[in-house]
Amino acid sequence: MLVFIPIILILFGPLKAEQDFYHWETLPLKKRIKKSLFKEPYILSEVLSVSDKEQKLNFTSAGLHKKKCSFALVKLSRYENFSQHINFIKKSSYDEASQKISLSLSHTLMPFDMGLNFKIARIKGPGNYPFRFERGFLKGLKGQIHVSEHQKRCLFYAVARWQGPDTGINDSVFSFFSQALGRMAFERLFRISETL
Repeated sequence: MLVFIPIILILFGPLKAEQDFYHWETLPLKKRIKKSLFKEPYILSEVLSVSDKEQKLNFTSAGLHKKKCSFALVKLSRYENFSQHINFIKKSSYDEASQKISLSLSHTLMPFDMGLNFKIARIKGPGNYPFRFERGFLKGLKGQIHVSEHQKRCLFYAVARWQGPDTGINDSVFSFFSQALGRMAFERLFRISETL
């Protein structure tokens, strides 16, 4: 669901991290997947039941925007406007001081309406942006969004990991809707940010 991340996503802490930073050459993706990024984003969502009472989510997304980061981020960094661009985001807000995003989501692919609340710095340029879901659905989810330039295009690579109480959603269904909605959000956000 990482509209979540691509809002990407993609998709936690208040400052840029001093952790790994991925460029095109160091992306941990297979060569064929990297090549496909010139045409479409890559989204992989894997959900596994760790036990009867616990689930685990591993989410990875990558996309190569048609424009440079300075251009693409004019719209992509305006998290509070996501509800104007993505039909399954019914409400979106961002508090600059606390660096918190709040999203209300509803779609026929989703098993129920949900809210996502997480903390991430406004992405303003290349760098590594950690994020964290502080409450609500998937509380405790942590991830990073890496932004860099490649061949005068903006590269986004995001990963998110979560393990917590069983959501009541079948693993396959959870994987399907998070991957499908993640792809929809990625494609829509890239499309609307190709023009000012």
